[in-house]
Amino acid sequence: MSGFAEIKYILQQRAKFNDGVFSYLPQVSEFQRQEIIFHDQIHQDEIEVHQLKTVRNKYYHHYFKKWLYDLPPAAVILEIGSGSGFDLPPLLARGYRVIASDISSASIRSVRGKIDLELPAFKGNLLCLEADGQNLPLPDESLEAVFMVASFHHFEDQARAIAEIKRLVKKNGLVILAMEPSRLMMKVTRLFKATTRLRIHQGHSAADASHNGFTKKDWFKISGPAFSLIKLKPVWCLLGLAHYLLEGIFRIFRLKKRLKLPVWLERLLLVVDEVLLSLPLVSRLNWHWIAIYKKE
Repeated sequence: MSGFAEIKYILQQRAKFNDGVFSYLPQVSEFQRQEIIFHDQIHQDEIEVHQLKTVRNKYYHHYFKKWLYDLPPAAVILEIGSGSGFDLPPLLARGYRVIASDISSASIRSVRGKIDLELPAFKGNLLCLEADGQNLPLPDESLEAVFMVASFHHFEDQARAIAEIKRLVKKNGLVILAMEPSRLMMKVTRLFKATTRLRIHQGHSAADASHNGFTKKDWFKISGPAFSLIKLKPVWCLLGLAHYLLEGIFRIFRLKKRLKLPVWLERLLLVVDEVLLSLPLVSRLNWHWIAIYKKE
């Protein structure tokens, strides 16, 4: 039995199965319940709200996925907090076996439907799991890689999440925590948290409201003895300012469409940002982080 087939067999024993989705949520805290409610509400808008199809996002999403593309054929990759499933199609198209997990039932069922519709030839390479990333019904050391995109800061207990990832990833396996908020970003966005016109949904994420964002030192603390930090990349400087300024204008003035930078300008700012963020002092002005680890 292959690794992927074994994982599927174990999920059949441990989790409920309905409409193509495994479900394993034996216990949910009040914090998690609020996160579920919020992400059930927003899952259909995530690609548009986060402007994932812009040059600035495509570039950095491709950047961290390149590390996954170096994995051997048929490697098993877990995404925790899959949300809209934006990053899954390229992995499936390359033949990887993928487990998409999310604590939000609406999110993970949307992912299942999206892959079944858009990539029917690869749907057998995808397992969808509604579960808490701190408590996953998967066997020890069964994965070549785990990645999260803008999801790690949503965990109530990040140390517990890292311990669970340590249990699941094989020796020399990859762990990628991508597009996580910086301390600067959270300080700036928190200045406007009371401005109700900036909210486009009724609810809010408890994690987004309470998390302080990450500093460079935090990523070394997270790794501990189990993981070595092999790449830490600051993301967005001027592009971060432009992104949130344009989003703020869209929300405050209730525009029908989001404002977009000309592609040439966005590419230019991307090049400028890459230069600026290579400078020691300026690199502290990033809006996001990509942290890539290897399990020892």
